Amino acid sequence: MNDDMRLLKLGAGLLGIDLNERQLAAFHLYQSELRLWNATTNLISENTLGEIVTRHFLDSLTALRHITPENAHLVDIGSGAGFPGIPLKIALPSIQLTLLETNRKKVSFLKHMIRVLNLESAQTLHDRAQNITQTDKWREKFDVVISRAALKLPDLLPLGAFFLAPGGLLITLKGKDVEDELQAAQVTENGSKIFQIYQQDINIPLLGPPRKIIIFQKTEISKKPF
Repeated sequence: MNDDMRLLKLGAGLLGIDLNERQLAAFHLYQSELRLWNATTNLISENTLGEIVTRHFLDSLTALRHITPENAHLVDIGSGAGFPGIPLKIALPSIQLTLLETNRKKVSFLKHMIRVLNLESAQTLHDRAQNITQTDKWREKFDVVISRAALKLPDLLPLGAFFLAPGGLLITLKGKDVEDELQAAQVTENGSKIFQIYQQDINIPLLGPPRKIIIFQKTEISKKPF
């Protein structure tokens, strides 16, 4: 086990996650392929290549304890290089993962990683989320919608309302200053709130600056408006 994987195992342990040798090997391969592809495809900032474990893997894993049920149908909106969806899939293989991304080169990388990591029940969706909402194919098909700062909350919540089944969770990973976004993200339907909101502070020095997980649970508005 190299130093990066020791750091990953330590950081995951601080999050209450016990990664086994097979999972660590998958993360090591993911890291290697990410660096290789990033030389020709802009997947992540060059400034974070030395911090893949903390800035990308562990940051993604902060959401793991909130994924429910364990075999949740989960869509990662604006997945980019696969964050947070692929780290969550490695750590919790039972989830059924859809990676939604608009950039063709990034989609090619995501398809490659699904193949080389042998991720079962994982697929890519190459389209804009706003286009998908024009049809009913994906309406209320997911238990969890997740996004890692790809969209501002006022843009993300209507997508969550579309993709999530009643009772489903929209999870977004943000920096610590999100009050303005929260104030602007008051989504209602027929005069009733669509989401109940929960916030969790993440303050583990190993993971870098403090940040927040914002969780919105879709209410069963058609049955129990409040």
